[in-house]
Amino acid sequence: MKYCLIDNADQLPQVQVAIQSATVVGLDTEFVAEDCFRPDLCLVQVSTENAVFIVDPRANIELTEFWRLFVDPHRTVVVHSGREEILFVFRQTGQTIPRLFDVQVALGILGGEYPASYANLLNRILGVNLEKGETRTDWRRRPLSADQLDYAALDVLDLPRLHTRLVNELESLGRLQWLHDDLERRQRELIDTHLSEGWQRIGGIQSMRGRQLAIVRELWRWRERVAEQRDMPARRVLRDDLIVELAKRGSADPKKIANIRGLHHTGLQRMIPDLASCVANGLAADELRLPWLGNSKRNRPLPLLQQFLNAAMAYLCRCNRIAPSIVGTSDDVRELITYWLNDVDSDQEPLPSLLAGWRGELIGQPLYEIFSGQKALRVNNPLDDMPLVLCDAPPYRLE
Repeated sequence: MKYCLIDNADQLPQVQVAIQSATVVGLDTEFVAEDCFRPDLCLVQVSTENAVFIVDPRANIELTEFWRLFVDPHRTVVVHSGREEILFVFRQTGQTIPRLFDVQVALGILGGEYPASYANLLNRILGVNLEKGETRTDWRRRPLSADQLDYAALDVLDLPRLHTRLVNELESLGRLQWLHDDLERRQRELIDTHLSEGWQRIGGIQSMRGRQLAIVRELWRWRERVAEQRDMPARRVLRDDLIVELAKRGSADPKKIANIRGLHHTGLQRMIPDLASCVANGLAADELRLPWLGNSKRNRPLPLLQQFLNAAMAYLCRCNRIAPSIVGTSDDVRELITYWLNDVDSDQEPLPSLLAGWRGELIGQPLYEIFSGQKALRVNNPLDDMPLVLCDAPPYRLE
């Protein structure tokens, strides 16, 4: 396997010139995430049509200009499931990738498996068999072995070729713009989530109000600060369920906090004064600045209705030869039904994802016709690969 390892500053211009000369580059990273606050970047792999480079960010190299090459609007950056690559680029440049191409998302839009592993995708599109021998390797150790470097290089070697094949298929179906729109939305949502406070995503707080939520927010902010200082996963500082329990009890008494099951560990006992302070701050929060969860008072769909429209979405995806999981999830269907049940003002809130862009035309509009009784799904042939059919609904008559 031929590649060029960049582990000193004198070699960096070589890879920068290669990227600047290319209109399409593959990008992948190797990192360790399980024991640190943010993923610890260990390698950056880049491929062009003619070469593969492996850049070692743990060497003493200034990479600011290198990262800026990926936000050049004249260059397509090809990734596979590129969530972390997007975030690494954003943290270094403050920008998203203008011309991103994710081969995993592209295959889903073409109706293939989603999410597809890189090995399966390579085999399906290019007939290449990829051995994955270093999946659990420790990328922080130096020196890296030849097997580790070969593995890293193979992860980007074929990305430019995959791009060419997938672009041709997307263009033939008129879906290339779908991919561009989808990746722009995904990047925007990913960055918004990265920059926003994550206390709203803690499980078990959906029924909370006012000061309980203020306590959750205070504890979450404290946990983030401590985790960043110690460079460790936030949940190892304080579990989500303990944040929820502290908020429900709503007591700033250190003795009562110390008796909560799960807080008996010596390390957590030392934090009792901090936890008590967070609870006290939440209880004393300004009435006008209390947090709230926006959709808590809205009518929510009955499970049976949601299950029916989930099945209808799967049918519509099958008809249009697109992977259901690339279109949306059960949560997206629930959001859509909630939107319709509550007559939400679209000028005040963004459209549900299933009504936006190509999803609205392909899925959202037909789902609304089913939801509103204009169309119906019925069994056409129970032995056929496609047993259902969408038809006009007969007018409803009250007997």
